[in-house]
Amino acid sequence: MKTEFALAFKQVLSDKNLPEEIIIEALKYALVSAYRRSVNASSAQNVEADIDLETGEVVVFVEKEVVEDIQDNRTEVLIEEARKVNPETELGDLEMVESTPEDFGRVAAQTARQVIQQRIRQAERLAQYEYYNGKIGEIVTGVIQAVHRNEQTIGLNINAEGKMPRNHQIGKEYYRVHDRIRALLLDVE
Repeated sequence: MKTEFALAFKQVLSDKNLPEEIIIEALKYALVSAYRRSVNASSAQNVEADIDLETGEVVVFVEKEVVEDIQDNRTEVLIEEARKVNPETELGDLEMVESTPEDFGRVAAQTARQVIQQRIRQAERLAQYEYYNGKIGEIVTGVIQAVHRNEQTIGLNINAEGKMPRNHQIGKEYYRVHDRIRALLLDVE
């Protein structure tokens, strides 16, 4: 049986029309950011997050120094704990150990939301740019969204927007909002 997390993940994939890898990377980056904020971890410390897409379970791995007595549990781990991960570890070594906070699910959800949205917006913009950059010199269709004195704003596919300056319009042609239009794509920004 699929969990709510898995269903929500699939919904985001279908809504945003983005590759699964991009969404997973955005999730992992957001979880690492959430961990750093929740425990006030150093940006120099190596932190990795792993997520089970079926259950939504999050596991955070942090690089910590192996010691006998812990002074700072954010950056140090007991040798006994480190040897559970790597039996050959010695004092002073750096080991990646699991360090998921107790209430991390709730905290991560709150903190990660904005980071995930930002990453998804960046991926959408990149997809739009790549799509239209390949169509330079071709005719595209759109719907006029706004008529201004010096230019027309045209709504294109995949939530993109085009601008047609007055000097590129046919002289005696009049444009109204919601008219369908075909135009030559000259440039992409």
